[in-house]
Amino acid sequence: MASGELSERDVIRGAQAGDERMYRELVSRYVRPALAVAWEFTDSLDDAEDLVQEAFRRVVDALHRFEAGRPFAPWFFTILRNVARNRAGERALRLHAALDEGVHDEGPTAEEVVEYLELQARVDVQLTSLPDMQRACFRLCVLEGLSSREVAEALGVSDATVRTHVYRARQAMRKAILPFVEEER
Repeated sequence: MASGELSERDVIRGAQAGDERMYRELVSRYVRPALAVAWEFTDSLDDAEDLVQEAFRRVVDALHRFEAGRPFAPWFFTILRNVARNRAGERALRLHAALDEGVHDEGPTAEEVVEYLELQARVDVQLTSLPDMQRACFRLCVLEGLSSREVAEALGVSDATVRTHVYRARQAMRKAILPFVEEER
């Protein structure tokens, strides 16, 4: 039987028994949605990858206590979200340090940088002002390209809920950006 044909229960039981191939199968099934969820808590892919790696490390440590008959996704994503929240303080310190560093290259003109930063600030302000669920659904669906079904599974909500939050977030983002776009014309 090919690994893609194995049930989640069989994969989990194999991983619990120490079968490295089954653990790799479990990781391969969850790494993409895990990265998307982790990226919701970070500003870089590197940081998201670190969160996912730490979450999977914790899964390895606790997998023997997991009941193979229960759904894995809610348990796993709870671990991932807890890892992300635990690292939030460290992330804030790194972001502050990054803002203090100057950029020293001969790239865009000062005017282009100001325009870009103004637009970026508007987008960032609007994105951070969205309710948490709208922001998460928007980032995961629109920015990360996950399907609403994948996001629903990762966040533990219905597909319709995800689509509603994405729709409302898009409306709010358009309102924030429209004045800037009209100024450019």
